[in-house]
Amino acid sequence: MTKSQSNLSQMKDFLSYLTTVNGDLSNITAPPFVLSPKSVTEIPASWAERHDLFLQPAQENDPTERALLILKNFLCSLKRHVYTAASEGSDGGAKKPLNAFLGELFLGTFEGRDGSTTQLISEQVSHHPPVTACTLYNKTHGVSSSGYVAQETTFSPTAGVRVQQIGHAIIRDEAHRESHLMTLPTVAVKGLVTGHPYPELEGTSYISSSSGFLATIEFQGKKTMGFGTKNSVRADLKNIRDGGKQLFEVTGQWNGRLIIKDCASGAVVEEFNVDEVPFTELKVKPAEAQSPWESRRAWKKVIEGVHTGDMHTTSDEKNKLEEAQRAFRAAEEQNGIEWPRVFFQHSNDSQEYALLAGIIPDEAVKKPDRKRTAGVWKFIGVERAEALLSEGAPVYHNSLEPTGQRDPE
Repeated sequence: MTKSQSNLSQMKDFLSYLTTVNGDLSNITAPPFVLSPKSVTEIPASWAERHDLFLQPAQENDPTERALLILKNFLCSLKRHVYTAASEGSDGGAKKPLNAFLGELFLGTFEGRDGSTTQLISEQVSHHPPVTACTLYNKTHGVSSSGYVAQETTFSPTAGVRVQQIGHAIIRDEAHRESHLMTLPTVAVKGLVTGHPYPELEGTSYISSSSGFLATIEFQGKKTMGFGTKNSVRADLKNIRDGGKQLFEVTGQWNGRLIIKDCASGAVVEEFNVDEVPFTELKVKPAEAQSPWESRRAWKKVIEGVHTGDMHTTSDEKNKLEEAQRAFRAAEEQNGIEWPRVFFQHSNDSQEYALLAGIIPDEAVKKPDRKRTAGVWKFIGVERAEALLSEGAPVYHNSLEPTGQRDPE
């Protein structure tokens, strides 16, 4: 049997197994050959990869233009967000990112053309349900984005794999004393049964601004019967304080060309391809210089196995880490202790969130089920975080490694 035939056989068996599982599939172990060499903790980097655009609202005096820029950055971030969440393989197929383990960290920085830096901190704060908390902040421009998201995964032969992203991010612009609440769409991976998987977005997302603007983003992909266009999106920006007056409309494909129109005049304000928007590479320490809890060091041998196609090594190394994590959870339950988080902590419901969510016409957003995100997660703050990050080789969890061993360093 050839390698491709073996993979196809395993995939059929895996899909058959998924149809027998009721409920959330987020922690299901996928066959090694469908794995991405990236962890879910890397996904939040997408929100600031168009770095100039991420910082631009802080330099804009018009609140309407600021709201439009926030919407534009959201739309331009989706392609990288989705293709990290369901990373595109060399064959064009969607790959499943690695399930992050509790305590996993992903750290990096974006460098601006003005010399300023944006720090990324992403941490897996819950395993059941799987929840990733993250923050991005640029002290020079007073811009930050913090939030958390849980993933609930289901599968059906007709709809494919659906990953519902439950959570939000709040973007803060200190210079203008504004904040913007952003919700996330559902990620779907279709075409699995035919052997040609591709990612799609579904549902409606919102961006609610303290300045009185509301963006509604609707995703409509290709339908089962072949109608529609892949990766289609339509968004409108309204001024709620002016009777809900529609100001701008954005149409096109979130992974391709987008058109922004002024609703008053009907004129095209801007037409562009998301790939044309300047991209900034995230700077991450080499794996050997990272803490054992950082993604690329923790998963190093698994990543190497995925890149080289060594599925035996991929499977063995992945199982070692996952078994050690199961032992951690069992010990915690037996001793009645809770795993300590590093950069995020439990918090009471946020008044800021409640105010921003008030104008969103979705009761699930206004009254979120906190059980689905293992509670509310709040960033510990820049000063405390930078004190932890300032060490040359930060030591987390008293030198304990994710495998249960002690770091000799």
